[in-house]
Amino acid sequence: MNDLPIEVDDASVVLGNTTILHDINLTVRPGESVAFLGANGSGKSTLVRTILGIYPHATGRVELFGVPVTHRKAVPWNRIGYVPQRVTAGSGVPATALEVVRSGLLGPAKAMWADRGRKAKARAMDALEAVDLADRAHDHVQVFSGGQSQRVLIARALVRNPELLFLDEPLAGIDRESRQSLAELLGKLRAQGLTLVTVLHEMGELEGLVERTVVLADGVITHDGPPLPPDPHDQQHPHHAPKIPIHHAPVLSTEIGGQS
Repeated sequence: MNDLPIEVDDASVVLGNTTILHDINLTVRPGESVAFLGANGSGKSTLVRTILGIYPHATGRVELFGVPVTHRKAVPWNRIGYVPQRVTAGSGVPATALEVVRSGLLGPAKAMWADRGRKAKARAMDALEAVDLADRAHDHVQVFSGGQSQRVLIARALVRNPELLFLDEPLAGIDRESRQSLAELLGKLRAQGLTLVTVLHEMGELEGLVERTVVLADGVITHDGPPLPPDPHDQQHPHHAPKIPIHHAPVLSTEIGGQS
């Protein structure tokens, strides 16, 4: 059985009347740390959402652990964690860090991958401990800093004990100290054999963590291999790319594994 974490073969994505991704071919092997790089609107976040089956692919094949993402009930979602782009807490019912992390145990049709009650709580506390927030478990996330909120979202993904973890722009909107702390945390997870796929505008503090970069421009992969050194004369390099308006796309749900 094919057990590759990610396999994409000649996949294209069309949203509305616009082709966002063109003939994407990509394989991610167990234990790799891969960064998707590119300017705003290059297609890197769309690629992650397509791999997760959130956006449909118009052509080609997309598989997670050997299962087509179109067969959503068969995909082993408990082996996959997803940390979406962090959003500022808005109005609504206040939630504690523990409650947010426990929500990561919800799967398709709201089924629990862990027992309800003390076992689920213990798993959530273990995940908070992994991100050094166990002592803030009962604090409301609305009072957390940007870096703390990001770590809660990572704990929410880790509560499943995943083998594959996606992070979408984890460095965005957090201060330098928080970015360094996040890099240390991801380094520990990487050392434990977790497969990491990270969407980045630039590598910054995660540069030492990334062993392979997939660079996109206008929905096409332009580089797939070891990280490239930044070229200050190349305005299309992701470290120096001009800002491009993001294509209009449907609102993304932060849940994976639900019914499509």
